[in-house]
Amino acid sequence: MTGSDGAREVYANARERHSLAYGKANLQSALEGLHQDGLLVLKGVVDVDHVDHLREVMSAETKSILQDSERAGLFNQGVKSNILQAPPVTQADCLFDDVYFNPYVIQLANAYLGSKPMTNFMTANNALSGTGGMRQPVHKDITFHHPTCPFYFIANIVLSDFSVENGATEFWLGTHAHTTSEDQVPCTEETKVRNQVLGDPSCNVKPEVYEQRRQVRPPIQPQCSKGDIMIRDLRTWHAGMPNNSDKDRLMIAVGYQAPWYPAHSQRLFLPLQHANFFSVHGGQPVEVRANLLEEGEMDQLRRNYDFTFQPSVPVDRQRQAKL
Repeated sequence: MTGSDGAREVYANARERHSLAYGKANLQSALEGLHQDGLLVLKGVVDVDHVDHLREVMSAETKSILQDSERAGLFNQGVKSNILQAPPVTQADCLFDDVYFNPYVIQLANAYLGSKPMTNFMTANNALSGTGGMRQPVHKDITFHHPTCPFYFIANIVLSDFSVENGATEFWLGTHAHTTSEDQVPCTEETKVRNQVLGDPSCNVKPEVYEQRRQVRPPIQPQCSKGDIMIRDLRTWHAGMPNNSDKDRLMIAVGYQAPWYPAHSQRLFLPLQHANFFSVHGGQPVEVRANLLEEGEMDQLRRNYDFTFQPSVPVDRQRQAKL
C-alpha cells in the first residue's frame, strides 16, 4: 500500500509473471483491496514498450480532436481540462493483449464479478496539459439507481507516470460500499440525460455528502507508473484533477460487467478488420460484446463515447424480495 491510507498495490512475483496469473495470496490481497476500497493498482503488468507506442499514437491525435468542432464537445464531465479520446483500435500495430485483455485483470474480473464477465466498454481519457485550476466535480459514472454489490469495474491502463502535478485522478476510497445513488444530486429538466426522469441521480455527488465523507476518509490521488493498471469499482467516487505539467496525461479504460447483471444492450463498436483480435482474446474467460463495423462505418466508433451501464431489463427489487 502507498501511505497510511493509500490504494492497495499488487506486485506479481516471478512465478506469477511466468504463469500470467496471481497466486492465492496476491489474489486474496487484490480482492480485499477491491471490496474494501473500490480501487486497486496492479503494478507492472503491461509492457512499457506497448504503453509508449500507444501514448505516441494517441498524443499525435489529440490536437486534431481539439480542432474538430464535433469532437471538441467531448469534454469529460463538461470540464475543459479533460477529453474523452478513443484508443486507436483501427491500427493493428496498437492492438496488444496485455492492454485490452490483460490476464491479471481478467482473472480479477472473474473472481470479483463472477465467472466469465463481459467486456462491453472501451474509451480513453486525456487530462490536458496546462489546465491548472480546472477539476471535475466529485462524481461516479452512474446516472441510475445502481446495485449495492459489485456489478461493474473499469480497468484504467496508464500511459504515463501519474502524479499530483499531472492530474492523477482523485479517488474516494470505500465509497463504493458505503454510499448509494441517494447520495447523488437529483437531475433536473436541464441536467437529465437520455431516458432519465426528474429526480433520478445525476453523476455528481451531493456536496454535503462528500464533505461528511471527507471527515471519515479523505480522498487520495494515487501515483502510478507506466505499465500499471488501476481497477476501479464503478460505484467509487472520483474526479479528474488539474494537470499542471506541460504534457497530457493519458489512460485507456476497459470495462468489465458481471455476468448476472442485466445490461444487454450496451455494446462496443469495433472494426471488423480486427475481429480476430477482439474475438479470440487469447482463449481467456471473458465475453466480448461488440458490434463490428465495415470499413466505411468507422465514424460510428464515436458511439463508444455514449455509455450508460444502465440495465436494459428493469429490476423490481420489491417484487423479487417476495418471490
